[in-house]
Amino acid sequence: MRGNNDGHRRMPSAPPVFANIACMRIARFGERPVAEQASLKQRLEERLSAAIAGMPAADRIVLDAPDGVALVHFGEPARAFDIAQGLREGAGGRELQSGLNHGPIAVTARDAGGRVFGDGIASAAAAAGFAPGGGLLVTAPFARMLEATRPDRAAELAPAGEFTDARVRLHAFYTPDPRRLVARRNRLAAYALAGILGILLLGVAGREVNRRFFPPRPAVVEFDVKPRGEVLVDGIWYGRLPELREVELRPGRHHLRVQNAGHPSLDLVVHLEPGEHMTVTHTFASPRAPAKPRGFLDDLRRRLGL
Repeated sequence: MRGNNDGHRRMPSAPPVFANIACMRIARFGERPVAEQASLKQRLEERLSAAIAGMPAADRIVLDAPDGVALVHFGEPARAFDIAQGLREGAGGRELQSGLNHGPIAVTARDAGGRVFGDGIASAAAAAGFAPGGGLLVTAPFARMLEATRPDRAAELAPAGEFTDARVRLHAFYTPDPRRLVARRNRLAAYALAGILGILLLGVAGREVNRRFFPPRPAVVEFDVKPRGEVLVDGIWYGRLPELREVELRPGRHHLRVQNAGHPSLDLVVHLEPGEHMTVTHTFASPRAPAKPRGFLDDLRRRLGL
């Protein structure tokens, strides 16, 4: 991996810093034809470039390796975790062996000409070397750092076992557990639903408090009805006219009826606004007296001209 020790060449002195290192190797790289190696390597580099497109240049260094790439990330571990997860879950992810570590590295410069080396990179490369194709192994230091900064994300990790390398060093790794990821997403969905319900309940309670302590102004309906009548609102009797002059009603839709015996009722459907004042004007016409029937004597007088 470019940036490690160059044989007998002495590296410039650089103070150690801690960073997140994501190492991605192409599985069975040496067994593949050269054309396929080049195609897979180019695809991996393009996908990594897209994944870090919005990341400030000062927060990351990309290292080249014969069989893959490595990303040195100086930000939150959860961001490096997301990038590694996204690369292995996307197109071509089954071809990747991925390892994540949080550890010390030495950086001569944070630019294209800088060199990076240290145990942090070696541990990430070891994790990637033990990972199966399409798998991701996380070192214990990275898991602890993720637990310290994002315990909700660390809950997605499950122990993957202990592995011994060629130098008889023992490594304990963790790996994302899909069941824990589903459980976390279900918890987040439950929290979101509870939050929405809480907001709705607060809204309902707020409206109830506002209605009870700050009720809207009533609407006033005045009656100018002649000669008299009886007033019913929404089927409820309110009184007789003209003794009753006006009624106060809550804002909204109401059915008004003014009735007078012997006349058709006056029916109105009104939509009242808070504080509105309206007047209902109507006159019940007096019924015309029926014509008096003529008798025999009246008819005789008419014929005789009397």
